Amino acid sequence: MPTRPQILVVFKKDAYRQYVREQQDARLIRLLRRGHPDVLEMRASQAIHEDSLEAAVTALRGLPVDVDLAFRATLRVPRPRPGRGGRRRYDLVVSVGGDGTFLQAARSVGGTPILGVNSNPSRSEAVFCAANRRTFPRLIRLALAGRLPVLQLFRLEVRLNGRPVGTPAVNDVLIAHEDPATMSRYRLHIGSVEEFQKSSGLWIATAAGSSSAVLAAGGVRLSWASRRFQYRPRELYRGRLSHHRLRGGVLGPGKTVRLTWLMRRGGAFIDGPHVRIPLRFADQIEIRPLYREPVRVLGKRKGPARAALGNSAAPRHSKGKSAPRRPQDGGRNMQAIRHAQDRNG
Repeated sequence: MPTRPQILVVFKKDAYRQYVREQQDARLIRLLRRGHPDVLEMRASQAIHEDSLEAAVTALRGLPVDVDLAFRATLRVPRPRPGRGGRRRYDLVVSVGGDGTFLQAARSVGGTPILGVNSNPSRSEAVFCAANRRTFPRLIRLALAGRLPVLQLFRLEVRLNGRPVGTPAVNDVLIAHEDPATMSRYRLHIGSVEEFQKSSGLWIATAAGSSSAVLAAGGVRLSWASRRFQYRPRELYRGRLSHHRLRGGVLGPGKTVRLTWLMRRGGAFIDGPHVRIPLRFADQIEIRPLYREPVRVLGKRKGPARAALGNSAAPRHSKGKSAPRRPQDGGRNMQAIRHAQDRNG
């Protein structure tokens, strides 16, 4: 007898829920009582996000699938065990949030296909997310039928003193001092060229990450399907003793970025601030492309789209107005969501 598809929904907690409702931040509560517009906007954003999450869960509950919910910050998905046919625990992952939620899910689920849902298109770019609240019911059915395009994103492996560390990067790696106001010192080695540099840090980005921070630092945009990657020093210091050749560039398969860290403290930050590899003086870092078990993104083709599929965004909530009406069975689904939020901290 065929088994029902196993779906994992990975969600974020928005800032209002974390800091106001759960942590009871005194300053934010005072500003909220005074009607501060930015805190009111934070509250409105929470309503939009939770409405999108509830709508996605409601759509899934109406399909012949089994659904689990997981908060992104505490997400732990075990790998397939030997002797069990190598079958993954989940057949499909749905991320509900923005690119941060998508990246967190991608780091945890290996090659399991991911369908991203932008929970608030009016505030979030969410370039990895093909769906939004309105288009999700249609796209999830196409995904389960195997009729959505699949884009493979290649990642970056980080090695510290010869050993793999952290999780492979889907987007980028930033090597920098832990204090953003402190200049980073390191020796950079690419190919046959080696040179000492002082900068605000070094970006190394995948093709998928080429439209993000490295682009703002002066890099180039690559097709997401590309097997190439790039590096770019951030605010490279140029002085009387500086004669730099390694100012940034695109590297092909088989190439490696090598770096010797020359400060007492620092870090290699993988896909943002949440995964940090501590660095000490004379640590050796190697970053190279990783082509096995790529991230499988559903509903995307070769790069960031200008808008989500279907071109329909979730409605913006006006300040002080109520959220849209909850869908039928919303009470039961919201209870499941609340339980997952409480269980996952």
